[in-house]
Amino acid sequence: MTKFRRYCILIWFCILTSSLWAQDTITLKTVEVTAERDRVEAVKPLVSRKLDTIILKSKSTATLSDLLIQHSPVFIKTYGPGGVSTASFRGTTASHTLVLWNGFQLNAPSLGQVDFSTIPVFLIDDVSLNWGSGTSSNSGGLGGSVNIDNSNHFGDGWLIDLKQTYGSFNTLGSFATVGHYGKKFSFRVKAYRNSSDNDFEYYNTGVFPPEHMKQRNADFVDYGVMPEVSLLLKNCIISASSWNQWNHRNLPPIMTNVSNKNFEEWTRDNFSRNFIAFKFFWSTGSLQLKSAAFIENQRYFLEVRNPDTYQVVTGINSTNKALVLHQIANLEQQLYKSWNLKAKLQWDNERVWSNNYEGMKKRNMVSAYAAINGEPFKQANLSLTARYDFTDGKPMGLFPTATFSYHFLDYYVLTLGYSHNYRNPSLNDLYWYPGGNPDLLPENGRTLDLALGFHADEDGAKLDIRIGGYFSRVKNWIQWKPSFYRYWVPENVAMVFARGIENHISTSVVVGDWKVGLSGNYVFTVTTDESEEAQQQGINGKQLIYIPRHHGNLFLNAQWKQWNGSYTLEMTGRRSTSYADEESFPLNPYTLHHVALGRQIWKFHIELRCNNLFNTDYQNVIWRAMPGRSFEVMVNYKY
Repeated sequence: MTKFRRYCILIWFCILTSSLWAQDTITLKTVEVTAERDRVEAVKPLVSRKLDTIILKSKSTATLSDLLIQHSPVFIKTYGPGGVSTASFRGTTASHTLVLWNGFQLNAPSLGQVDFSTIPVFLIDDVSLNWGSGTSSNSGGLGGSVNIDNSNHFGDGWLIDLKQTYGSFNTLGSFATVGHYGKKFSFRVKAYRNSSDNDFEYYNTGVFPPEHMKQRNADFVDYGVMPEVSLLLKNCIISASSWNQWNHRNLPPIMTNVSNKNFEEWTRDNFSRNFIAFKFFWSTGSLQLKSAAFIENQRYFLEVRNPDTYQVVTGINSTNKALVLHQIANLEQQLYKSWNLKAKLQWDNERVWSNNYEGMKKRNMVSAYAAINGEPFKQANLSLTARYDFTDGKPMGLFPTATFSYHFLDYYVLTLGYSHNYRNPSLNDLYWYPGGNPDLLPENGRTLDLALGFHADEDGAKLDIRIGGYFSRVKNWIQWKPSFYRYWVPENVAMVFARGIENHISTSVVVGDWKVGLSGNYVFTVTTDESEEAQQQGINGKQLIYIPRHHGNLFLNAQWKQWNGSYTLEMTGRRSTSYADEESFPLNPYTLHHVALGRQIWKFHIELRCNNLFNTDYQNVIWRAMPGRSFEVMVNYKY
């Protein structure tokens, strides 16, 4: 038995018999395989990770928010099904997580953030995460970046992939993919519709006495279509894609305000994101030219009436329209031996029309980026990058990063990284009326990373372990604060210090007809405001609100012949909703369990899922109800 096989069996034995995850004792039969150990290729620098295709398949009918909170180190702050879901990457806020679709930024120019509940996993081929020096090619990712991509396919012939789901609370999802992958030309059309009454029962502790009740005014319907085409020429690939989507969502009252039935609150959003790309190849490199136009429309409506007079007490009808143009040129060139050059030139133009601004607002950003990487000596990798940006013609400065990795003892890699990045204020920060502050400075962040990884793949078994720590300081952190004029104003007041430990494990074994895999993440995060103002207020050293110190997940999946099953565990630690802990309503820690069982029958795959198996009562956002136990059945036909 090889040394690596013994490691895998030992790790599996420890995990499966641990009292933390299970109370039963499981006896594993010893499997002995003899083979010569091959030298494992050097592991890439530990500043990125791509989510496994098995994980993407298991969440293909879910949203990106569900995928990330259950299978990544990213914490998702969610208002519940059909509600806004935003990311906290490495202890930062939603606006510090950069989201890229095929290299184009999705962060809204008005808010500066992304609602992950509006991104169906069904429309995505690949999801990867970058952090620290791995985010060097773009500004804004002070916490990290989430990259979602669509791939080109050639030569696979016709594809028909139909999925239908039905679940609790009259939740109905229909997903269809039709396409043809020819040798030179391919096309694919994806379309979906997802709706729910979302009227789950919950225990309302926000009223006295607490009582069980059903959520109301929470139904939603989302639908979209994404056509894609690709053309393969002699030394060139031409591809185009159009992502079109509509989201209609009613918003429920908070738990403390359910008695007021004289209100109406909803959002109506739609967008069309379009791009075309040309990629030219030669023997030692490539050049890619990409152009995109994103059209975004958002409307938020709130009307609250006096129950006696029926007069409007609060009325908001907010509309935002945005046009964003992207132009990107990417160059990759092999230089000498192991050394390679990457360069990028990017121009972004943002225009927003909003009834919350005084007139149309626009912004131009130009970025020049270069990276060189290679092996300075055997078993070592060095990457140096630099980016210089201009915003509306004003130079933002030079932002360098450096990453050094050393591969040793066949299976181990040590990575040390330094990065310097920044984030421009959002257009709401600058121009919201009233309160916008056009004198805001960009947020400026520096991060130091240290990570140790173990990776091996042999004898039908794979194992990947990563343990890392990071230290990040962000100056000129933007906070909205109440002003003398009774409205809120954004200011550069905070100096935030984020530090933490990140752990990841993924392993799989194949024994006969059995294929078993396990992956998990655990993150310990401390994020505090260390500015002079925070010290004067006595809140320095306190964890920022809504950021848990502890967050983790675990995913166990197994396949046997035509059967498959999975178990997902999701753990979120305590969060505060105010810096004054003794006066705040702390959000208690919670653990959720999800299970699924499926079978392949001819070209059909049928799967039964149970979410929140133990009917846990919890809140992710204060006074926002979350669903208890729910069921879903999925039928998938693929030709």
